[in-house]
Amino acid sequence: MRLKLIACKALSRELSYLSALSENNIDITFVRQGYHSAPEVLRRNLQQEIDSVESGKDPHTNELGGNGDKPSPLNSEDFDAILIGYGLCSNGIVGLRSKKHTLVIPRGHDCITFFLGSKERYAEYFKSLPGCFWYTASWIENSDMPCEAQEARMREYYLEKGYDEEDLEFFMEEMNGWTKNYKNAAYIKMPFYDKEDYQRFTQTAADFYHWDYNLIDGDMSLLERFLAGKWDEESFLVVPPGYEVVASNDAGVISCKPVS
Repeated sequence: MRLKLIACKALSRELSYLSALSENNIDITFVRQGYHSAPEVLRRNLQQEIDSVESGKDPHTNELGGNGDKPSPLNSEDFDAILIGYGLCSNGIVGLRSKKHTLVIPRGHDCITFFLGSKERYAEYFKSLPGCFWYTASWIENSDMPCEAQEARMREYYLEKGYDEEDLEFFMEEMNGWTKNYKNAAYIKMPFYDKEDYQRFTQTAADFYHWDYNLIDGDMSLLERFLAGKWDEESFLVVPPGYEVVASNDAGVISCKPVS
């Protein structure tokens, strides 16, 4: 199959590795990490990516037979499906639709499901590790993860903005109030790649915030099936052309309905 993959950079190492091993022809567009905090922007950007693929004006997509800087006409070999490498992500994928392609999306509230291998395993850890902040190699490389150095950068930034020390202390305490809602930090060690530096980074961050540190083995099976085209209904939502993604608010996480 020829598949278009539009995914968050928080999955860059994992999806790049699996794409290289896949028998399918996978054309990848990675989107910068962080849009889960701005779901309306995420939805708009992903829909623009889908629309541009379908219009033939997507600057990221490799048109078979292209030559140099001059784009070639659309090749007759179209994509068999567009893969969306995102979870529900604060409803950021709700409303996504395609006029001519099937969309395929793993079922999960966020990408931690993808690193752990299933939404069921994620649910187990949600119970056994309450208030957990998750770290992975791809997250650390592509995001400003909570740590002492991040706080130092924030402090320096707001001092440059004119905050005095007393006001800044109050402001930083308010900004970091969310850390009190967490008890655990977990580093997911993926089976194909890891750096002990990233484990130490996570453990140091946990110590700084007074969280318990946990080392957890990752599971590539969900992402493997995602790229292999093995889309069972329990683990994946397959959205036909003319349908749009909706939040199902049940164990399946997401569903779809005809575009009104």
